[in-house]
Amino acid sequence: MTDQHALAQSGPPNRGFGLRERMLAEVGIVAVCGVLLALIGFPPALEAPLGMQMAIGIGGCLGGWAIMRGLAVIGTASARMLGWDDLWGYAFAIPVGSALITWAALWLTGGTGDAFGPAFAFAWPLSMLIAVGFFALFFLVYRRDERRAESEMSAQGGDSPGDGAPGLYETAMHDRLPKGFPRIIAMTAEDHYVKVIGDGRSEMVLMSLSEAVGLVPPAAGLRVHRSWWVARSAIAGSERSGRDTKVVLETGLRVPVARGRAGHLKDAGLI
Repeated sequence: MTDQHALAQSGPPNRGFGLRERMLAEVGIVAVCGVLLALIGFPPALEAPLGMQMAIGIGGCLGGWAIMRGLAVIGTASARMLGWDDLWGYAFAIPVGSALITWAALWLTGGTGDAFGPAFAFAWPLSMLIAVGFFALFFLVYRRDERRAESEMSAQGGDSPGDGAPGLYETAMHDRLPKGFPRIIAMTAEDHYVKVIGDGRSEMVLMSLSEAVGLVPPAAGLRVHRSWWVARSAIAGSERSGRDTKVVLETGLRVPVARGRAGHLKDAGLI
């Protein structure tokens, strides 16, 4: 939670989900889905009493969510290493995680014969369909939250050409950083952390990028990519390779620009 001192420095609070809120919201939604699956008699416990179906439905959904969460971290890290969008990480997490969940469910209910027998060919696609449904649900919820946060920042004048760039030496974000941390020039999401990059120094902070952006003055910088925020005062230029654009910071750091944001940055005279 942001305290009053932080709110005073950062202006109107960002209503985006923080990491803790995201985790709790996902757990709650997944648990409710487990209850619904139990009530409709979803396999693999069709003939079991309702209490057992509830235990399997809720426990199975939460266990599957935990597996998918872990694999998503691995997948997005691999996608970033290959220079791909984070979404490609879920192309790895969904089929692999669904296979692990299917094997576990079939083994618990029917032993090795079911887990590695013909039943797998029927259950695996069904498991993937459920995983895709959860992914689509969370993607739409979080995407809507990001767009709302961006709209609020634009309404505050944070992305308009000619706006000044307030100093980034004493911000609410600095309250989360070691004492003496220098000017913030960029921030990037890395798994469940944000890497805060300053002049000659960087620190990892456990929070979402949306939460971190809410702790710096809106006019000081902008999101150039779903995984990157940069300070206006740190942008020294830009470079283009084919359809890909990067902003070059004064330190030489090159930050990718999402294609949907490139036109906006050009209009603002930043690239």
